[in-house]
Amino acid sequence: MRLLPTCALLLSLSAIPGLCQSSNAAATTTHTVLPANANDASVDYSALRQHLAEQNKVLQDQVTTQRAVVKKNQILLKEAQKLDASNKKLEEEKKKLETENTDLEKQRQALKASQKLVQTAAVSN
Repeated sequence: MRLLPTCALLLSLSAIPGLCQSSNAAATTTHTVLPANANDASVDYSALRQHLAEQNKVLQDQVTTQRAVVKKNQILLKEAQKLDASNKKLEEEKKKLETENTDLEKQRQALKASQKLVQTAAVSN
């Protein structure tokens, strides 16, 4: 007769760990409810539509962000091309000025040499 109350006590104690489990596993699952049987038509279509709409919104936001980045990159590319062109013009002008400075330095050296000749000729007379 003690067997029946003991079995009841063991069954009730074995059910307690199932009751003590946290509900975090249920919170981490997706919001859509999929049936266990694929042939079962009891899918929550409104939740599925809502989930797809949220995914679509996220993807649309990503596309919009990417388009803005591409547009900004195109603007930066045009500015870089303008800067490159102006840099090339400046390099050409720099080369021209260096050539001109070289010519002026040669003229200065020639003038200096001719002044020395005139001074030596004047001293010897």
